[in-house]
Amino acid sequence: NRINLIYGTISDKCDETSCPIMSGGDKYEYQWKDEKQYKKAVTFSAPKYIATLMDWVLSHLNDQTLFPTSPDVPFPKHYRTAVKKIMTRLFRVFVHVYYHHFE
Repeated sequence: NRINLIYGTISDKCDETSCPIMSGGDKYEYQWKDEKQYKKAVTFSAPKYIATLMDWVLSHLNDQTLFPTSPDVPFPKHYRTAVKKIMTRLFRVFVHVYYHHFE
């Protein structure tokens, strides 16, 4: 929610024209790749990347095999890896917003 709030403060200034590539400065371009729809890395505009990311995160958060809701169901072996990937991708939104939209 906090990332959505922060992005929401600049979303009217972050569009396909002003941010045609999701990046964190000149050295870092963030391409999208997932295990379902985009099996090869693709370049998205910042708004499309962020919208795709939020949908992807939500699908992971709702996955009861990754985040069990019952106390007697153990977390999967890949839990830490999956959470690390989620947090890394979410951090990219902070980087983009800070680097491209704050002076």
